Amino acid sequence: MARKKRFLLTEFMMEAVCVTGLVVMIALFGVQSGTAVSSFSENRADRMLAAMRGDLERVAEQQLLHYLDSSEFARSPEDLAFVSTTGVAIEVTASSSGWSAIASHEELGDGFGCAVFFGSVQRPADPVMPSSPGQVACTQ
Repeated sequence: MARKKRFLLTEFMMEAVCVTGLVVMIALFGVQSGTAVSSFSENRADRMLAAMRGDLERVAEQQLLHYLDSSEFARSPEDLAFVSTTGVAIEVTASSSGWSAIASHEELGDGFGCAVFFGSVQRPADPVMPSSPGQVACTQ
C-alpha cells in the first residue's frame, strides 16, 4: 500500500517560523541600511562645514599677513593668493578699517555656510552672523 505524503502540523509550523524569521531579518537590514545612509549624510555635511570653517580660518591668517606686508586688507581671495578647498566658495569684503568673509559649499543649500569678520566693518548676516571679531561662525 502506497502512503500519501502530507504536511504535518509541525512541518507547517516550522515553515511558518522560517518564513517569519526571514521577513524579520530583511526588515532589520532595511532599518540598518536606512540608518547608515542618514548617518553618512550627516557626517558628509559636517565635513563640508568643517572645510568651510578651516578655509575661513586660513583666510583670517592670510589677511593678517597681507595687512602686515601692505597696511591694507585684501579685497578678494585672489589678492591673498588663497586657494579654497574643492567645492568651497569664499567671498571677501574689505575696507580700510576691516574685512569680512563668507564661505559656502556647492553641495550644500543656501541656508548653510560660515562667516567671519575683523575690524570696523558690517558683520555678515547671511547665512550666519558671527558674534565677535575673528570668530568663525557656521550655521550648525
